[in-house]
Amino acid sequence: MTTGRIVTSVLLSLALLPTACTDQKGPAIQPWDRTVEDIRGEIDLVRAGRDLTPDAWPGGTRVAVALSFDFDSETNALRDGEDSPGGHSQGEYAARVSMPRILDLLDEHGVPASFFIPAVTAILHPAEVEAVVAKGVHEIGLHGWIHERNSLLSENTERELMRRAYDTLTELMGEAPVGIRTPSWDFSRST
Repeated sequence: MTTGRIVTSVLLSLALLPTACTDQKGPAIQPWDRTVEDIRGEIDLVRAGRDLTPDAWPGGTRVAVALSFDFDSETNALRDGEDSPGGHSQGEYAARVSMPRILDLLDEHGVPASFFIPAVTAILHPAEVEAVVAKGVHEIGLHGWIHERNSLLSENTERELMRRAYDTLTELMGEAPVGIRTPSWDFSRST
């Protein structure tokens, strides 16, 4: 199992946990009016489990590093309804310039990495996704449909967008994506 797969597995495990966010359906409660029991209950939902650091790393290694990249391209602007040519050109730069440079650097040093890609990015930049897959050492994980903010979505909408993203990436890559990094680093209670 590569370091990237370990990290992805941990991220996937964390992504399956319920998270602490305000229940949008209930009446608004001021933070200072919450009970300590309520606060502890919310925070306990995201408490880290046992320490996963091994007693010893394979081969006497003293440290492990996982490199992961979010290839969002234009999705931040698209998600927010922005149509600025400047914003979109930043996403285009990420695809045309940054991705090849990152892949070359990883190749040069023989380092595998994890790439988290929104499905819309994969649709807009299939050649870059193919370049990651073609290396045979990197993994691609889910990063939402259009870099949506999960905590603003209903459970059904969040589930539908993640399913659509999964199906799209699977079709474009020819294999299922590995793990998830929530889009916008945003978890909902149903994530």
